[in-house]
Amino acid sequence: MRAETQSTIEAIKRSLTLLGQRMDWQTAPHRLEEMNAMIEAGDLWSDPARAQKLMRERQALSDAIETYRRIDGDLSANAEMVELAEAEGDPELVAEAEANLKALAEMAAQKELEALLNGEADGNDTFLEINAGAGGTESCDWASMLARMYVRWAEKKGYEVELLSETSGDEAGIRSAAYKISGHNAYGWL
Repeated sequence: MRAETQSTIEAIKRSLTLLGQRMDWQTAPHRLEEMNAMIEAGDLWSDPARAQKLMRERQALSDAIETYRRIDGDLSANAEMVELAEAEGDPELVAEAEANLKALAEMAAQKELEALLNGEADGNDTFLEINAGAGGTESCDWASMLARMYVRWAEKKGYEVELLSETSGDEAGIRSAAYKISGHNAYGWL
């Protein structure tokens, strides 16, 4: 196996290790079973706030477990495919498996980064306020560009963006703008 491929496999394994540590992989399936039992209990919905919190936690844990298993399974399958293809002398199959491993490494690194967003407020929606401050027309123009950049970024990430207020500049741009950005981990990413 080429050194580059081995390096990619090691990077994926490091990401898997971190993901496992962040969710406490040893107890995660058991915690998911406990949450499912709590959800099935008849008295859960008597406290809607508690029920919503539990449902969010359960979904996050379920997604984390599924992601971990998918990455682990894809890693094993593609590493085996590389070895078999090399043994059979099939360079096209080796190239395909290596491309799959590279894509998997990128996804694992992204999931590793997302796993770091586990702070108390990271999962919340957020408010973004941009003020031009001193600097005249150039400052207002820059504030407009900055607002456009944040809105496009949020929309690209799939967040809902709501303009709450906007004050135009005297000649160009904006003096100030306020947005509400809603979606999974919006506060954490921003």
